[in-house]
Amino acid sequence: MIVRFVGPLASKIGKEVEIDIEGEISVREVIKNIAEIFPQAKNDLSDLSFYNISLNGELLKKDELETKKVRDEDTLILIPAIAGGEKERKIKLIIKRNFDISTPSYDSFERKYRFFAGLASEMKERVGDAKLILDVGCGTGVLGEIFSDSRVVGLDISSDMVRIARDRLHEALVGDGSKLPFKNNSFDAAVFNAVIFLIPDGENALRDAMRVVRKNGSVCGTYLVDLFENGSEVLEEIGLKHSLPFPWERVEKAVEELNGVTDEFVFRVKREFVLDFYSIPAMSNALFPKMELDKRLELVKEKLSNLPDEMDFVWRVFRISV
Repeated sequence: MIVRFVGPLASKIGKEVEIDIEGEISVREVIKNIAEIFPQAKNDLSDLSFYNISLNGELLKKDELETKKVRDEDTLILIPAIAGGEKERKIKLIIKRNFDISTPSYDSFERKYRFFAGLASEMKERVGDAKLILDVGCGTGVLGEIFSDSRVVGLDISSDMVRIARDRLHEALVGDGSKLPFKNNSFDAAVFNAVIFLIPDGENALRDAMRVVRKNGSVCGTYLVDLFENGSEVLEEIGLKHSLPFPWERVEKAVEELNGVTDEFVFRVKREFVLDFYSIPAMSNALFPKMELDKRLELVKEKLSNLPDEMDFVWRVFRISV
C-alpha cells in the first residue's frame, strides 16, 4: 500500500513509501510497521494524536485506528495536527498533555460554575445568525449547548477533550488551531473560547480562522486579562503572574492589526472559584510552568489561599469581521 507523509515525517522517511500488506490489518498496525521499518521516525509516531490520518481521502477518527482495516491497494496520508517551529511545537505538546489530564476537573468545574458557557454567551451575540461554526479549542464541547441553533464543528489539540466533545458537538477532531484542516470559506464563523492566549502562534491562528470563514462572517474569541481588587493585580501581590504563550497584550495587538474590536466584561468571583479554576491542571500550568502536577496543585492551594475573599476576574472578547 502507499503511505504519504507531510511535514517533519516527510524529511525523515520521504514523502511517500510503499509497504506490502497481506490480507487486512488495522491502521494502527500499519503505523507500527512503519515505525519498525524506519526507526528514525519511531518517536514521531509514538503518539498518533499529533496527526490527522486519511484513508483513501477520508479523514479517520482516532477511535477508528484500531478498527479500520486496510488492504494493499489502499492509500494512507499522515498530516501533522500540530504546526509551528520547534519552540512552538514543544509548547503545544505541553499544552496538549496538560489538557489531556484536565478533562475530569475541567468538566467538574464547568458543571459547578458554568463559567465557560458564560464566556461563550458573550460571543453568541457577536456571531449573529451563523449556521455553521468552527469552535477552535473546543474543549469538552461547551458551545454545543450555547449555539444549539447552529451546527458546531469542534477542533482541539487534546484528544481526550475531543473524546468528550464528540458527544456534544456535531463533529469534533484533533488538530492545531493555527493550522486548520479545512478549505477556504468553509464556515460562517470561527470562535476561540478561552483559548487564543494558549496558542503560541496566535497571530497565525487568527489569520487561518479568517481564511476558513466566509465573506461577511466573523472570528470571535474570549481571553483572560487578570484578577483585580481595587485596581490592583491580586496575583502580583502574592508573588505570582500568568505565564501564557500568547498573553492579552499580544492578542489585542493582533486583533487591532486585523481591524477587529474588543470589549471587556468582569466576573465578580470568590476565592473558592479561583482555587477551583487554577486546580484544573492546564490552568495551574499558567501559574507554575515546568513543575510536576502534584507540586503545582499543592502551590495553588498554598499561594491562592492568600487571595482576597472576592475579586474581579477580568476577561475581554474580540470580534474580527471577514
